[in-house]
Amino acid sequence: MVSNVSSFGGGGVICFRDALLALREKRPDIDVVAVFPGKGDAVKACAGYGVRAKTAWVPWWGFGKWSRFRIDPHVVIGWLPYNIVLLPGIVQALALLIRERPTVVVTNTMTIPSHAIAAKILGIPHYWMVDEFGRDDHGLWFLYGYARTVRMIGRLSHTAICISQAVEEAVLGIDPTMNTVVFYPAVDTPLGTPPERHPDERMRTVLAGYLSHAKGQRLAIEAVAIARQAGVDIELSLIGTGNQQPFHALAQRLGVEDLVTIHGPTRDLGPYWAAAHVGLMCSQSEAFGRVTVEAMRAGLPVCGTNSGGTPEIIQPYVAGLLSPAGDAHALAANLMKLEADEDLRRRLAYGAAESVRRFERDRHDAEFAAILGLR
Repeated sequence: MVSNVSSFGGGGVICFRDALLALREKRPDIDVVAVFPGKGDAVKACAGYGVRAKTAWVPWWGFGKWSRFRIDPHVVIGWLPYNIVLLPGIVQALALLIRERPTVVVTNTMTIPSHAIAAKILGIPHYWMVDEFGRDDHGLWFLYGYARTVRMIGRLSHTAICISQAVEEAVLGIDPTMNTVVFYPAVDTPLGTPPERHPDERMRTVLAGYLSHAKGQRLAIEAVAIARQAGVDIELSLIGTGNQQPFHALAQRLGVEDLVTIHGPTRDLGPYWAAAHVGLMCSQSEAFGRVTVEAMRAGLPVCGTNSGGTPEIIQPYVAGLLSPAGDAHALAANLMKLEADEDLRRRLAYGAAESVRRFERDRHDAEFAAILGLR
């Protein structure tokens, strides 16, 4: 199993860790080898999982920063063929697979191709964990172009393991011949009791995620401002890493700086869920939304965006409310609806906690072993 990063942090590497744990739980008799691009906390953790960890050159063919500066990879690499950039990683992957002779090879995320290519050359079944849209959520540049990369993922893999139906539909829209399966992550954060809200208490909302345009913090602030203009004050807590200044400035410009609080990143969202009444998922295109499930498990209804994988998690008027992507007025209307109807908010809170039990670990572990043919 090959990871694109060496430290536990984002959702993709958490999915990778959970996949390792699934194999150790369901098939303790097999030898699991995890390959990382460097030394980090994920490497150290493998010893506790009973997993052999190795470090290797794992080149990327999808890059996030380039899209920000709109630099074409053709210009950066110049006359050098793209495969020369990937060649050292492929050679090292071939050496590892020849030495280990694994039953299957699994690659985590769309961004790293070397072990998939090596497995194809050696005739070893390869499975690709597609945890993202790639372009629509992270704005990645791909060395061979986005559509061609998706088609190569299909050709290099026995199966593309898609994190949601939305991701599956996206890749099949490019390559209808690709063999795919939908495999939801395991989310087993603590179950909470829906918090009480007293009649004279402001409704408190929380949005967790990297501070960026794609995650929708601006949308949340605008919705709070629209609600205030309608005479309803709703508090908003933003939690995540990134530049806080643009969001402070927006809140001040819209006259809601007293309602918006911004916190830095944390590994424990529990206290924030416990202090809130409603969770938010405002991403324009979230492939799955682990924090959505965490909020629901904590006993919060979630006001989410009706795009990406979010509608697969939130059933409207059962576990939360949905609004169109980028529509601050619709989001504000949903928030004001919950603020005005405490019975509805509490009913959705209980529905949220119950509906996300389908993402618990037993289901996840059995499904993953079955997908790999390792029941």
